[in-house]
Amino acid sequence: MVQAQALIRAGRLADPDEHFPYKHEAVTALVAENPPAGPNGDDSKRVSDYMSQRIADASEQYIAAQAAYLGDPGDGTLAAYQAATDALISARKAHRRQRGGAMFIAGQGA
Repeated sequence: MVQAQALIRAGRLADPDEHFPYKHEAVTALVAENPPAGPNGDDSKRVSDYMSQRIADASEQYIAAQAAYLGDPGDGTLAAYQAATDALISARKAHRRQRGGAMFIAGQGA
């Protein structure tokens, strides 16, 4: 079982469709540009409606902590992963509050 779990974690880290490594520079550039992001490419929504620099930064920390935990699961990496998760949720909730709406993340209300 331990060996199977290790193989699954290694596979997640090596999967090109996963988010490792996080493309923080590309996301930061997108946030700065703030292009239209409406359903048909229109400007009814912009990137800033979905993303902020705080979310981008928290995402970078979350994904780094997740990678560390997948690479070496243990109490230390789990605690860092949980803290990064909390920080990302907080950034998302703050962004939603600034936009004046409600948001639900993984079964949690904002």
